[in-house]
Amino acid sequence: MAYQSFRQEYMQIPAVTRAYTTACVLTTAAVQLEFITPFQLYFNPDLIFRKYQFWRLITNFLFFGPLGFSFFFNMIFLYRYCRMLEEGSFRGRTADFIFMFLFGGVLMTVSFFVVYFSKQDFLEQDTKCLKGS
Repeated sequence: MAYQSFRQEYMQIPAVTRAYTTACVLTTAAVQLEFITPFQLYFNPDLIFRKYQFWRLITNFLFFGPLGFSFFFNMIFLYRYCRMLEEGSFRGRTADFIFMFLFGGVLMTVSFFVVYFSKQDFLEQDTKCLKGS
């Protein structure tokens, strides 16, 4: 009986919120159970482009750290605000909500690359100036 009420509650969570929260919890559980390590999940441009480990583009958004107080708070906030958005601003517009998620993820990834490559270029110019002076 308790299983049915848990299942009913779980199925009442909006689809995108349910999928994303579940993916985050399962990713963290896999790390805690040592099926995978955090080193297989983190965002590393060299491994993405040189070793073709493209899953890192996604998995860095699924792992919130080891089980602990901060993880539970992150999951509570993630669940609460995703559900509020999906049931409020994006009610009946699931595709728009998914697009917002994807747009945010792509924007953060592209921003990282802009900073990463401009920082390297800046450092190269800085060392050239120091050597030339």
